[in-house]
Amino acid sequence: MATPSLIDKLRQLTQGRVLMKPEEVQPYTRDMSIYQMMPQAVVMPERGEEALRLLEFATAEGLSVTPRGGGSGTAGAALGEGLVVVLPDAGDWAQLDGFVADGTGARLDVGASIRHSKVQALLREQGFFLPADVSSAGISCIGGNIATRASGPHALRYGAIDRFLERVQFITAAGETVDSGDLSTVPERLVFGLADLCARLRADRPALKQLKARAGLKSASGYDLAALAEGLPLERLLPRLLAGSVGTLGLVTGATLRAEPLERDRVAVLLAFEHLADAGRAVMALQPLNASAIEIVSRETVRTLRQGTELPATMGADAHLLLVELSGEEGQGQIARISDLLAAAGCRPIQPPSVADGEEEIKTLWGVRSRILWMIRNPSPGYRALAVVNDVGVPPAQLAGFINDVQQIFDEHAVEALIYGHAGDGNLHLRPLFDVTAPGLNDRIRRLADEVYGAVFRYGGTATAEHGMGPLRAPYLRQEWGDSLYGYMKELKELFDPQGILNPGALFTEGPLTDRMQPF
Repeated sequence: MATPSLIDKLRQLTQGRVLMKPEEVQPYTRDMSIYQMMPQAVVMPERGEEALRLLEFATAEGLSVTPRGGGSGTAGAALGEGLVVVLPDAGDWAQLDGFVADGTGARLDVGASIRHSKVQALLREQGFFLPADVSSAGISCIGGNIATRASGPHALRYGAIDRFLERVQFITAAGETVDSGDLSTVPERLVFGLADLCARLRADRPALKQLKARAGLKSASGYDLAALAEGLPLERLLPRLLAGSVGTLGLVTGATLRAEPLERDRVAVLLAFEHLADAGRAVMALQPLNASAIEIVSRETVRTLRQGTELPATMGADAHLLLVELSGEEGQGQIARISDLLAAAGCRPIQPPSVADGEEEIKTLWGVRSRILWMIRNPSPGYRALAVVNDVGVPPAQLAGFINDVQQIFDEHAVEALIYGHAGDGNLHLRPLFDVTAPGLNDRIRRLADEVYGAVFRYGGTATAEHGMGPLRAPYLRQEWGDSLYGYMKELKELFDPQGILNPGALFTEGPLTDRMQPF
């Protein structure tokens, strides 16, 4: 905990709240990950100049700074042992203005602390939406969405939030305000340092080959080196680098987002399979549909949901499910193609496709899908669906093979796992159920995670396809990227944050993932 002298200094820097009492700090010691960390203080600056002073002070004092949004992350990136900085959901931090629409889309300015759901509500009133539609929209903040490179089910068609991030404002570790839309605000050391790093990466053929091999992979792992390799202009490069950086390059304070017109004429199709790998093979068979989303929900996950809520009749089959959403004028016409595409690929559902074409029916199905995370956490007494390998991704063409391998790993460890996720782009949420009352939990988690991530990398995959880095995934970053690209990431971190005060351990920890794990 913070010393009285530190608290006095912090209160001189901000008119916002400074929390130090154990009961005040306790809510900020955990997020939705397996970790628990006690910060020295939690600080809530009211204005931009206060946040600047806090970062200047932290750098001078050698205190770590961890930005925290809504605390909905599952990798531990919102936890820290120095200063945890929370931007209040009020004032400039929560602005929502500057809305401008044209014939193809819309733009709006947002503060980092505005809730995702508020942004979506305003956009929908105007006939638009932000396709990075996370299931934690009610509690997650836009700043956190940017920091974790959030996406959601519609990333299959649209991509993650970085594709809709046109401008970003952030504060550096040195206490400088940077606006990517105003290059006069970018410190010279970043201008020249990024130019040098970009030139060296673009001249490194083996590194470029590695990046090219990953080009089609949905990933939120590490920094976006591909943006450097593309040689983007600085105003476009900075938003790409900040997206997915989990507060290690700067404290995101605001952004300009681009939105898409609301999808019209939607239809949802549910497909039921006897084997989960068959559902994985069906994902590739359905690629020609250009679906808006293809979600997978395992039989075990459906059974767990059924214990806690009444499911719609369309989810009545005791089977592994694929939820396929089609939209636009061609949506209805695509339904008839589904059976033909599956038959041509040798994928045989156990029953005819179930179609939901009314808006309320579709809304109900997506409502169930968005609640999975909340409903499966404690499926039975003593058991927890722990977030230890929960956000992996592989190329969609490798999905069926990976599913077979990972199910074998779970069987060998005598662990039941709930599996669901954005199968259309190879992103799976794996939730193994652990008996947290049995001895040796840490060791069991480490051994299982090592094997699952090993399988992920054998299939050319990523430790995190969305929702970003943190101490859960940092121990595997070098294994995923290799020494060379990992080295470029370390250089990028040192360029932005020479003293390493911003969210240390969120990207470059190489200790076991069970360090600082909370008691269960």
